[in-house]
Amino acid sequence: MSGNTQESNGVNGNTDTIPLGRYLWTRIKQVGVNRIFGVPGDFNLTLLDHIYDVEGLEWVGNTNELNAAYAADGYARTMHGAGCLVTTHGVGELSALNGIAGSMTEQVRVIHVVGQTSRMMQNKKMMIHHSIGPDPDHQVFNKASTNFRVAAAELQSEQGAVEEIDRVLRECYVKSGPVYIFVPIDIVDLQVPAAALERPLDLSPSKDSKALEDATQAVLTALYASKSPAIFVDCLVDRHNAVSELEALISKVPCPIFSTNMGKGIVDETHPNYLGVYNGTVSALGVAAAIEKSDCVLVVGSLASDTNSGGFTRKVLAENAIYFDANSTTVKGTKYATTPLKPLLAAVSSQIKSSQAPSASIPALPPRPQEDDISSAELTQSSLWPTLAAFLQPHDVIFGETGTAAFGIPDSTFPAKIQWITQTYYGSIGWATPAALGSEMALQDQSAAGTRPRGRTLLVTGDGSMMLTAQEIGNMVKQNLSPLIIIVNNAGYTIERVIHGAHQSYNDIVPFAYQHLLPFFNMSPEQAAANFHRAATKAELDEILALERVRDPVGYAKGPQVIEVVVDKMDVPWRLATQIATRGPEAVKEMTDAGFKVRDMEHGDGFWA
Repeated sequence: MSGNTQESNGVNGNTDTIPLGRYLWTRIKQVGVNRIFGVPGDFNLTLLDHIYDVEGLEWVGNTNELNAAYAADGYARTMHGAGCLVTTHGVGELSALNGIAGSMTEQVRVIHVVGQTSRMMQNKKMMIHHSIGPDPDHQVFNKASTNFRVAAAELQSEQGAVEEIDRVLRECYVKSGPVYIFVPIDIVDLQVPAAALERPLDLSPSKDSKALEDATQAVLTALYASKSPAIFVDCLVDRHNAVSELEALISKVPCPIFSTNMGKGIVDETHPNYLGVYNGTVSALGVAAAIEKSDCVLVVGSLASDTNSGGFTRKVLAENAIYFDANSTTVKGTKYATTPLKPLLAAVSSQIKSSQAPSASIPALPPRPQEDDISSAELTQSSLWPTLAAFLQPHDVIFGETGTAAFGIPDSTFPAKIQWITQTYYGSIGWATPAALGSEMALQDQSAAGTRPRGRTLLVTGDGSMMLTAQEIGNMVKQNLSPLIIIVNNAGYTIERVIHGAHQSYNDIVPFAYQHLLPFFNMSPEQAAANFHRAATKAELDEILALERVRDPVGYAKGPQVIEVVVDKMDVPWRLATQIATRGPEAVKEMTDAGFKVRDMEHGDGFWA
């Protein structure tokens, strides 16, 4: 990794040093970040100036800091790298904190740069605006984010600053989580050695070679001894950039393959061994039985939250499982520390002997039950999701916002090469819209670099979630981005209605007139009319999805396409109703009394566990 000569120029012709601010942005560009999200503030303005000195780095202003954090999260997920945002002291960094917490929870690499008050202001505890109280501790905001980051650089001098920046960037990649870099306003232009940019950054995780080899042999021994292995894939495979290593393993072990809600799309779902989403009780017919009979389940990259495990109803026994976790491996109860996911998968797949690997039969699943609303002309939850799945194309990125989308989309089978992104664990409604902005920019960057074909960004969100962060659609218009935005209009917080208070007014929302959304954000009335679509019936949605400008919004290149789909407020995906049913019989009674449909599942004995 080497610094660009132009980027390395200092001031007054001195090429031996460069301003600290320029070093920071150059280093961030070197680790693969091309867009800087954020909101300007008086304590980060001079720091922002240095963004324009780094070739290929672009400033993207957001409407608020929370949206900037969400956008950086979406950019990172789509890039399989890191995202970056900048905020100002106090009010800005606190506004972003909820978004950073989501990235921490779901192990997404986000670099949060904070412009701070000067060192003198901090030392004298001056009552500078954005501070708290008559004798303010200016680092109180820094302390607030301690539990929401994997590392932080608290810069107070140019001495040692480049080492601290490099350390924190490495931690971001190795630990796959958010990091903070705090930059007081008075050190932005202090000089640091330009030659430090020539020093390669090692972004590979630390590993214990002996533990890695011991774990590899333990995995192989257990695998060779099994008669009916299975592979169970979750989202942390993607977070830790181990997809190619997983694919190599799958090619060596012919056995049934399953994914979680959050792990969909990581494995090619057209693979003949792929059987579907295993979510404990909340699984399609035959899926739970198929995986639970395995005597050796390779659980890869697990993030076993309630919403990603069917309310903790999975029945994979520890004595029958091999857990490939982010930084450790557990083989049938024995744990091997400091064995990171990516190198361990590589070691196992490279050492497997085909002659000793078991070959498990692939069971035939029973037919899916026919929905009772199949003949309805109106759009329903059961018809919407397979229709959207059939609309997908290779290289698409599809976002499912917390709500009916996050539970409806996983019930459909994807074509090959689809990236599915959802925030099912943290579940902060509103996240997906700014995250889709970040994704669109990541797809542009990857396409320009030749590292990925230019796919589409499909944002599937609910009317309740859309309200929270709709401002970033304005940014999409401003940046001439071309996502496809599908808004499920079901008259409020349906995901909350199914939990409790189905007919209470607190689950209602202010209704939006979505046909005015694009012109409100300064798209011409004529173009906005062409880009807005509304469907309340199956036939109307089919007609809209057949339009060339909807099928190829990137080629059309005239801004976002918005599709409002109208479904009944008491209609929910069966996976969502069943997920809520795992809370107990009282939850089932409340749902059925309110008018929701709850499907009987094949494993009723463990339903209330």
